[in-house]
Amino acid sequence: MPDLQHSLLAWIAEVVERDAGQVEEIALSQSSAWSLREGALRHETGRYFNVVGLEWVKAGEIRQAPFIEQREVGTLGLIARPGRSGLDFLMHAKAEPGNVGGVQLAPTCQATASNADRVHGGTPPPFSREFLGAKEGILADSLQSEQGSRFLGKRNRNVLLLAPDWEDDPGPLHRWISFAVLRDLLAQDFLVNTDARSVLCTSDWPTLAGRAPFPGEDRFSRELCASFHAPVRSGVLEEVFSALERARAASPAPRPVPVDAMAGFGFDLESQPVMSDGAVAVRQIRVRSRTREVAEWDQPILDLAAPQLLDLPCRRQEGLLLFGYRPCWEPGLLAGAELAPGSAGTLDGTVRLEVRQSDEGGRFHRDIATYRVLDLGTAEPEEGMLWLTLAEVHALMPRGVFNNEARSATSLLLSLA
Repeated sequence: MPDLQHSLLAWIAEVVERDAGQVEEIALSQSSAWSLREGALRHETGRYFNVVGLEWVKAGEIRQAPFIEQREVGTLGLIARPGRSGLDFLMHAKAEPGNVGGVQLAPTCQATASNADRVHGGTPPPFSREFLGAKEGILADSLQSEQGSRFLGKRNRNVLLLAPDWEDDPGPLHRWISFAVLRDLLAQDFLVNTDARSVLCTSDWPTLAGRAPFPGEDRFSRELCASFHAPVRSGVLEEVFSALERARAASPAPRPVPVDAMAGFGFDLESQPVMSDGAVAVRQIRVRSRTREVAEWDQPILDLAAPQLLDLPCRRQEGLLLFGYRPCWEPGLLAGAELAPGSAGTLDGTVRLEVRQSDEGGRFHRDIATYRVLDLGTAEPEEGMLWLTLAEVHALMPRGVFNNEARSATSLLLSLA
């Protein structure tokens, strides 16, 4: 296995060299495609996405922030075929301007509707046609949200497609990777991107592995196995949906505000960044890439000043391992509220798993989030948190109730599956 991992890392390094990616920050006035129109940053075609302003009231305080408005449903498609043990996956070594390291492992196809329609005038995203109207061989298919703290109303179709007779040589940017290898990579920093984690999480875990998951002999793996095979408890799933409805009912109603007139944000067409309040900035970048559909483009990108720490806590109740999620309202969620990781670094416990991610490198500028699975032992449950077995998490995953951060945190558990 170490030799296979070394080979994959060498391949990614080759793609980085082939891509020869360059990212240059420019002023918005230097862009020929993007401009400030009707209070938002918009592309000349009216496609891709807009950068808009939102305002809402929380805890009696008026809050404003820039959001990426991208109402198109994108495609996150992963092609799989039967392997020696479980499935093999056709992974894309994809360059994104906001990725730490430049290139990370992505699903076979990661495409916005605008790119699939070739609005950019370049080639279509790799393998995007395979997922258009596909009906046979679909192992998983669900709509899932993007980060509701920075995207407005954005969802992606997460698809796992079985193609038993797929070609062995898919080209220099794609490679077949077995689940046995891929699961180990899920615990490595800046390697498997957020979108690939989402597709894996929302698929059937025993199908991915070709066996019952969590076969390890250590105590934590045995607890994971027991939690996964435990019967779904009566009323638990209903309580999840009820808790989310309560969170939605109590949530504020965001309203649009002009992006160039937001309190606390400077805005300047001639400067870099375009706007910032010290905590979040909108930058305009020019990108050059030899492995993407077009060789050069420019775009806005969001940049958080501080890294994030997101913990998925676990605890034991009557000997059964449970995982803590919190109903969370976010301004950009189409559903209003979804389940988030239970803690933002506020609890004390034993770190079982940890990984650093640069989330959504196509829209966020090297924004680093650290995801951890935090073992609280037998601690008493925190108020407002929902405690679920892995069987219950697995049953809920395809139903679009976990936010992007919750799916990324949960994907860490698949490194032991």
